[in-house]
Amino acid sequence: MSEPFKVWVITMSGSDNFHAAYILHSRKYRDTSLLIELFSRDEGRYTLVARGARGKKSKFNLQLFSPVMVSSFGRGELKTASAIESNGLGYQLSGKNLFIGLYINELLFHVLGKFDPFPNIFDRYGDLLAKLQSDAFATSNLRLFELSLLADLGYGISFDVESLTGDPIMPDKYYFYFIEDGFHYALEGKRNLRPIEGKHILAIAQGKIDIKGDKILRDIVRQSVDHLLGGKPLNSRKLFA
Repeated sequence: MSEPFKVWVITMSGSDNFHAAYILHSRKYRDTSLLIELFSRDEGRYTLVARGARGKKSKFNLQLFSPVMVSSFGRGELKTASAIESNGLGYQLSGKNLFIGLYINELLFHVLGKFDPFPNIFDRYGDLLAKLQSDAFATSNLRLFELSLLADLGYGISFDVESLTGDPIMPDKYYFYFIEDGFHYALEGKRNLRPIEGKHILAIAQGKIDIKGDKILRDIVRQSVDHLLGGKPLNSRKLFA
């Protein structure tokens, strides 16, 4: 069950207005502080210094997957927290779902530019966290989030047409997937590629993702995400091993 998070406050004059955010990651900074990686609905992803967060009298309780309201000050890229308050119940993730949450946090950290707001991604991220609290979480929810993330970043994938000809995908035809280009008819001479039956592509387009479709979509999304990352490895993937 979810429990309310504490209110975390550092009072300081001259702070900005509060805005909604999630904590993606934190790491030690100097003797008693933390660097907090935030994903804000209004300001996008950025780094925040939480001074004294590691001190004995700190009121900070910076747990991952917790919606917060943040106020900060500073004119540079590295701002300083003036107040961080709970914004409702935090999401309690465990087991495999925790690993998925950590993967999404790391992915967002690497692919979102600083101070580039994506309110749609922010809202879908909150929806995904809510679903991840369930033991019956379907991995199709993760795939759909990844697809929407790729689309919002300009790497959307069309599942209804053959990209070279513009022909509609046919259920009885076979296709190859090419990063940043889409689906091509599966022709001879491409034996290093795995052909995909059109009926599975069309089912994905309709949001009907069965076990076979989930595996196909996982491979497609993995290729696109890796391309977007430019070869940068994600440490969270090692957890699934």
